[in-house]
Amino acid sequence: KLPALRDPQHALAAQAQVQVTPEVAVFDGNHRLVYHGRIDDLYQDFGHARSAATTHELDDAIQAALSGKTPPRNMPGVGCFIADLE
Repeated sequence: KLPALRDPQHALAAQAQVQVTPEVAVFDGNHRLVYHGRIDDLYQDFGHARSAATTHELDDAIQAALSGKTPPRNMPGVGCFIADLE
């Protein structure tokens, strides 16, 4: 079971440089941002979904953080901008 954090004031969202929802951030055990971006590639663009995701960046980033390996490169999320981040 992995810990998850609520971020109602968006402090972590700002630190993680997220801009859209859904967009995820993965921090390692030293609180270093190791990945931010999309969860997977299910959505190619607004309203254009594949029948199934072919890549799973969030899963890969979590596994990399847990094992000390290199995480996947940051991939932009597809979604709505988070308006109240400023």
